[in-house]
Amino acid sequence: MILPTEYVILKFYEFSYYPKYNKYNNTYQAGCAICREGGSLGKKRRCYYIPENDNIFCHNCGWSSKPYKWICEVSGLTQAEIYEDVKEKGNDTEVIGEQQPDKPKSSTLPQDSINLFDSTQTDYYRDNDIMRLSLQLLKSRRLDTAVNRPNALYLSLKANTHKNRLIIPFVNEKNEIEFYQSRTILSYDVKMPKYLSKSNSDRTLFNINKVDRNSECVYIFEGPINAFFTKNSIAVAGINEGKQSFTPRQQEQLDNVLRLQTKVWVLDSQWIDNASFVKSKILLEQGYKVFIWPENIGRLYKDFNDIAIAAKKDEISAEFIDNNTHEGLMGILKLTEIGRSRN
Repeated sequence: MILPTEYVILKFYEFSYYPKYNKYNNTYQAGCAICREGGSLGKKRRCYYIPENDNIFCHNCGWSSKPYKWICEVSGLTQAEIYEDVKEKGNDTEVIGEQQPDKPKSSTLPQDSINLFDSTQTDYYRDNDIMRLSLQLLKSRRLDTAVNRPNALYLSLKANTHKNRLIIPFVNEKNEIEFYQSRTILSYDVKMPKYLSKSNSDRTLFNINKVDRNSECVYIFEGPINAFFTKNSIAVAGINEGKQSFTPRQQEQLDNVLRLQTKVWVLDSQWIDNASFVKSKILLEQGYKVFIWPENIGRLYKDFNDIAIAAKKDEISAEFIDNNTHEGLMGILKLTEIGRSRN
């Protein structure tokens, strides 16, 4: 059985000690999971995985085998269980020697996506200008420390449409990446929209996997980045100024996963953003609860990310939202007051 390289690397990092990648000869080395290298464990790395040769061997104990045998040894899995594990992880690469489904699988993320929360991956590209800009963006906007951030953010240096853009994964209720949206990183990249969505794919709800289903409320943001800063927050990746606020897939998630929670919409400041003002009115007329920005904050900041940066905070409390949430006629009156003050 010849396993996908990506899967072998994953298992090499999972079971070995202190693994690292050597970019100069394209090899992976670690403390041996079989012999543990005696007293030198942690000081030396004598176990090697060479993708080119599809082989793992240890200079200390002499172990040498194909990766699947090594994984069987260190994990206790059988060959059949390893094959099922590969399929469950959705790896697109063929497992040679086993019958594969006829229908090809589409890639979950753009080509060669790099996990920006994994220092092992980012260190390899530390001399790349786009990588440096990406990490600076995360730090400056507090995206790497925000309380409700996703488990990973990505960058692709090779993809066509989403190349050199911050890739935000939309993980569904089964902890699978079902959809993604990318954001521009380069300030001079004016030829492309600020946000792009995965093509030929129905939008899902961002961060639904992080919602506490026992909670009373779930907070719905328009853009995913603003949902980073309040617990139990999700996002829809854009809404239309019309009757349909959710895609069919998002509505399915709301009906099946979040049906018991009270839904509160949190858009950009109605004091600054006219589109948000219009959308807020539509949502109120549709019967939704809507966060109405208080004047002292709404005139200064456009969105929750702006507040977090200015206040140097990684969390904006749900209480702040609850205290400024309105519905029905009261919400319409609040918006009317904002409209008069803006004019």
